Amino acid sequence: MITRDIIIHDILIPSLKRLYQMDYDNIRFRASERNICARLAHHMENIMREYDCSNNSYYFCNYYADVEYNRMGNGDLKRYKNSEHRPQYMVSDLVIHSRGYERNYLAVEMKRKGNYRKAKDDRERLASMVSPAPHGMHDRCVHDTLVGAFIIYGVEGVKIELFENVNGRGENTETFEIFQ
Repeated sequence: MITRDIIIHDILIPSLKRLYQMDYDNIRFRASERNICARLAHHMENIMREYDCSNNSYYFCNYYADVEYNRMGNGDLKRYKNSEHRPQYMVSDLVIHSRGYERNYLAVEMKRKGNYRKAKDDRERLASMVSPAPHGMHDRCVHDTLVGAFIIYGVEGVKIELFENVNGRGENTETFEIFQ
């Protein structure tokens, strides 16, 4: 069974380290956030396949790391609940998901250090995505994502804020840094 520790310690952190090893010039020369997300997704998908191979597992065989994915399993536009509890259209910077109806493993929102435009909205979106679905209701929003990660990256390293379901609410549960 997939756990938060597998997602964080075996997929997310190694992917970020590989990003800094292989694509540091993109970060150093301030390539677009979209480029950095795409490179991170590339490394994540490779590490997911490597994980399954080395652990003789199939956890990730039907999962993908997609950048700016905006669809639900049935093709509907992806939505989250904003602070007023109203559904809002969304595009995730990066998501590890099945492209179907299975639970999302990871949702990522990224910002270059110093660019905090809409950071509050990104954090709100992650909190909504990891929160459970309302009981007995289908509100056509993304819920129950295993882990959310708000990532601030720069030439000196990465700061990660994790979001998880805590007592029925999406909350920031841990913050840590990985230095270059």
